[in-house]
Amino acid sequence: MSAFFEPRLSLDSPSALASKWHLWRNKRNHSARVQGYLEEGKQITGLVDQYRALSESDFSAQQQRFESLARRGRLATQREDLHKALACIVVLSERHLGMAPYPIQLSCALAMIDGYLVQLAPGEGKTLTIGVVSVIFGWSQKPCHVITANDYLAERDREKLQPLYEATNVVASFVEQELDPEEKARRYQAHIVYATAKQLLADYLNDVIKLGGLASRTRMALTNWQAGGHSLQMRGLYYVIIDEADSILIDDATTPLIISAQEENGLLHEAVLIAKEFVDTLEADRDYKLQQDDWDIQFTPLGQQKITEGTQKFPMLWHHRGRLEDLISQAILARDRFKLDEHFVIVDEEVILVDESTGRMMHGRSWSYGLHQAVEARVDVPLTPPSKTLEKMSFQNFFQSYHHLTGASGTLQNVQQELFHTYRVHTLEMPTRLPLKLKVSDFQCHLSKEDKNQALIALIHRIQESGLPILLGTRRIRDTEQLEVILEQAGFEFNVLNAKRLAQEADIVATAGEMRKITLSTNMAGRGTDIPVEKEVLALGGLQVIMYEPHDSSRIDWQLFGRAGRQGNPGHAFPLLSLEDPLFQNLKWRQRPLFWLARQLLNHSIGRSLVKKLVTSAQRNAQAKAFKQRKYIAKTVRSSQERMSFIRNKTQLKS
Repeated sequence: MSAFFEPRLSLDSPSALASKWHLWRNKRNHSARVQGYLEEGKQITGLVDQYRALSESDFSAQQQRFESLARRGRLATQREDLHKALACIVVLSERHLGMAPYPIQLSCALAMIDGYLVQLAPGEGKTLTIGVVSVIFGWSQKPCHVITANDYLAERDREKLQPLYEATNVVASFVEQELDPEEKARRYQAHIVYATAKQLLADYLNDVIKLGGLASRTRMALTNWQAGGHSLQMRGLYYVIIDEADSILIDDATTPLIISAQEENGLLHEAVLIAKEFVDTLEADRDYKLQQDDWDIQFTPLGQQKITEGTQKFPMLWHHRGRLEDLISQAILARDRFKLDEHFVIVDEEVILVDESTGRMMHGRSWSYGLHQAVEARVDVPLTPPSKTLEKMSFQNFFQSYHHLTGASGTLQNVQQELFHTYRVHTLEMPTRLPLKLKVSDFQCHLSKEDKNQALIALIHRIQESGLPILLGTRRIRDTEQLEVILEQAGFEFNVLNAKRLAQEADIVATAGEMRKITLSTNMAGRGTDIPVEKEVLALGGLQVIMYEPHDSSRIDWQLFGRAGRQGNPGHAFPLLSLEDPLFQNLKWRQRPLFWLARQLLNHSIGRSLVKKLVTSAQRNAQAKAFKQRKYIAKTVRSSQERMSFIRNKTQLKS
């Protein structure tokens, strides 16, 4: 086996005061630092002609020199040599990919090599930029993991850049779940490994299970001595480059990844079914309290009395009061909180979780501690066996374990504090290569959802008169299904894209930019790939994006807007909202009077201005709450993991 690279020990989070100091200093120096990288990008471009003119033997000798410097850990610290190495990669990219990185892409590559998360506008070439950085990291011989949003993008990006990787003497592979263990272990030997975050963490935890604790050279030696050796899949953790960094580091990091084994538990199934029937006798606000923006259930005295009277209906194991209340609380959440076509879908009588930020199905994921079975009971599908946890880890703690974390995204605004607090990384907002021509209209504000739907139909009619294509984005699967009926009644022809219709995704995205096309989609449309737009469409104004309602994060709003106006092309985004949208449930009590005032004055400019400020406040509230939840998850999972490791070690010593 090749050299194993131990994960970095997770650092304690900085204090609030320290975070503010670092963020203030980074903001103060931001413009100068960006300008410095832009100048370096121009300097590298100025070196390219010099390397184009070299003979094959001289060029090869220079490339070998850069590879040697990287293996010795000197390339990243010697700026002049790093510039020359990047100029060499530019020439190889021209020769083997038919495209050369622009100066702005080289500037971003330098910032990523230095450990920044880079905000690069959609369509500015993140894939090639990440490829350039991967070559520099791959030359070091240390494992470099490139994380994308899904398997399709991971395989596509690796194949697209394969000629460059071959020319630079680095091996790149793609890892997915379907591989057999031997092939997967072989692919992990590559210098650069493309995969999803879930895949990498799952394989890492499987190695942890084999070693009986967090991976280290000492533990590997002890395990080999005790048990005759284990074949690990991964080479350890060192470099990680994350595409769509905000989505993966923040939006997708809301639940830990758990490696589990199913165990038949007929007693739990019996208890879950009884709890479902029992909960149907309870009424919200009378027997229990469940706040709109909370998931904690508080039982009233009347509810407590009903639970006491109904205890004998449950198996003996649940006669313990705390355990019984947990079981009943899960049944309440399954009925009142978890919504079909929002939090999950049903496919072939199986409950499959849905990623709320993208609308994609998350196969193989489940809720823990009997909650998944409670949801299955509520929707009348066969109950699956509960899972026994073998190992678990939060994505926050996993990414902290890499020695060098970097990445890029088109939307890193408003998350600088969380990124620094959690991962100790700063962000840089890089300018676009071409002037941005995307127009974003002000919110169209409406009192009710019905008013908004009528305005939506009118807006689509108006855009259709020009022949321009429309992308109508929604937050939830059920919204696409409701709007599908409304658009059909209005006589429109359109395509629908959501987690239930993934088979048509590539074809729908490929044609969404054609004249007169209407595409109704959750926020998954075109994420990580371009929607090609015809020249005729560009001449008339480009793709027209309609946002049906604001998301809990303005970043996700801008992810949708960014489907249009890419690479300096024209485009237009129209955000809609109604005062009945769920976002406004995130308003705090002191903001409610302003919300009431905005409702009264909505037909006046002051009312609409007030609504915009309330949208910002509601999104800020939602993000602050989500940040708090992610910190809590990371802390509790890390503590649980340490306890599991301690218990496992004690058990092994006894045996």
